[in-house]
Amino acid sequence: MTLSNQRFRLKDLYSFSGYKYCDSLIENNNILIVLKRTGKTGKCPCCGKRCRSIHQRRKRRIRDLDIVGSKSIISFDFFDIACPCGYEGVEELEFVEPYCRYTKRFEEKVIFLCQIMCIKDVSKEMRIGWETVKTIDKRNAMKYIVDFENVNPTKIGVDEIAYEKGHKYLTVVRDIDLGKVIWVGKGRKKEDLDVFFKKLGITKSWNITVAVCDMWDAYISSIKGNTKAAIVFDKFHIAKVVNEAIDKIRKKEFAKADKEERKLMKKKRFLILSRQKNLKSEKTEELNQLLDQNNTLYTAYVLKEQVLDIFEDGDGAVGKRRLNIWVKNVFRTGIDQLQDIAKRICNYMYGIYNYFDYKLTNAQSEGINTKINIIKRRAFGFRDLEYFKLKILQICGLCNQNIP
Repeated sequence: MTLSNQRFRLKDLYSFSGYKYCDSLIENNNILIVLKRTGKTGKCPCCGKRCRSIHQRRKRRIRDLDIVGSKSIISFDFFDIACPCGYEGVEELEFVEPYCRYTKRFEEKVIFLCQIMCIKDVSKEMRIGWETVKTIDKRNAMKYIVDFENVNPTKIGVDEIAYEKGHKYLTVVRDIDLGKVIWVGKGRKKEDLDVFFKKLGITKSWNITVAVCDMWDAYISSIKGNTKAAIVFDKFHIAKVVNEAIDKIRKKEFAKADKEERKLMKKKRFLILSRQKNLKSEKTEELNQLLDQNNTLYTAYVLKEQVLDIFEDGDGAVGKRRLNIWVKNVFRTGIDQLQDIAKRICNYMYGIYNYFDYKLTNAQSEGINTKINIIKRRAFGFRDLEYFKLKILQICGLCNQNIP
């Protein structure tokens, strides 16, 4: 049957199990839909059986999806039951949760809109209070909490993300093989990450073979204390600290340069931080002209290119040897900023060596952090930290089913 041959009947919108459409009328500019019960028993939410023992019959009104721009209110009778299984309370209904003031399909629309709009806009669209929108969405997000009985990670990535100004962080743990977040905790101290391993359990924690993180001692201490995992330091974190050192050198050289050199160095930050292989020919000439005028900047740039090339070496043994040579070359230059980086690399060399063995990075974490920042911006920040953590699990967690 084609759509043009189908007849639309209002009662088809309200054909719920145990009820039938009875009447509709206008009340206070709202559309009131009256439903009539078709049975004398109530369904037990615990055992799922029909129950004939009825304590009382009561009337109820709930909000449904709007009809032609007007609020739709459903009026119906419901039972308080006493089931032989021991349950006493409200019967289970197909179209509404117990004690809720909105139909399931109304709440589903609210939940969908919360994925693409901020709470304030959803509140305006659905014509309900923002507190109600948050309550509905938060209750739904509770479904996405990871059950650690069903999680068996062997490779994990640990990273932090700021949720508020003032160095306030969340620790985010992901399963590398699944590419999903499995835990979010407040803070980034050793004790904060210890909570994750405690929830995961001793046996599963000791089954973790690899942990990828940056060179943050609190994370390192927690991983060493709770697992036998090989710690891998992210090459992108090393690239970041090297680039920061190069930028400090650029600023120092700019400060002591004469007027002509400053003109040449001005607005060249991103040029100096870019990989030479990614530059177009005209930009390469511009970079070479700048480096020819400053030996310190030239040396720093060459060393930066060398260390980034090392981490792209396909042969792990060769990469390790090249890194050791690079560190010796840095100490010979006498450039303080690069020597500080070289000392740091020496202190954490065990985790950097592991990178050459496992070739794992926190690139997935950076992608997840981007999604988290989008969630935060969409909400203009979160006052409710637990709600924020739930939203992260909802969008980036194991139970996510391609939510928009």
